[in-house]
This record gives sequence, structure tokens and C-alpha cells, in this order.
Amino acid sequence: MYNSEYLVQVEQAIQKLQNGERVVSIAYGDHVVRYAEVQINDLLNLRQRIKAELKISGVKSKRRIVFSTDKGIV
Repeated sequence: MYNSEYLVQVEQAIQKLQNGERVVSIAYGDHVVRYAEVQINDLLNLRQRIKAELKISGVKSKRRIVFSTDKGIV
């Protein structure tokens, strides 16, 4: 449903609202959504949903590698 272009648009909209612009809009497909300052939390939540869908997060999961050896000593 979402792609990296939507994530970029949402992050730009968040920056614009934080810089004082009163209304920003995001277009995806044939839909256009306008956000105002009071809706910045909606944008933050949308960014988290897009990141989750794209498997992007602020913290990368750690990869665990386990080595097992057997020297054959009885």
C-alpha cells in the first residue's frame, strides 16, 4: 500500500509543520490529504505505520550468531 515516496512526503510535511507552515498536504494516488498543526500527531503516527509496513525502524534488530564446536573429546 505505501512506498518510500509516501514516507518522504510525510517526513517533509512534518518538517513543514514544525517550521511554522500552517497547512501541508500529501498526495497519494488520486487522494490529497491536508494536515494542520493540530494534526501533527496524525502525521507522526502515519510515519510509524509506513515505516512498519516498509520494515524500516529507528533501531535495527540485532542479529545473533551462535557458534557451536565439538572437539570430540570424551
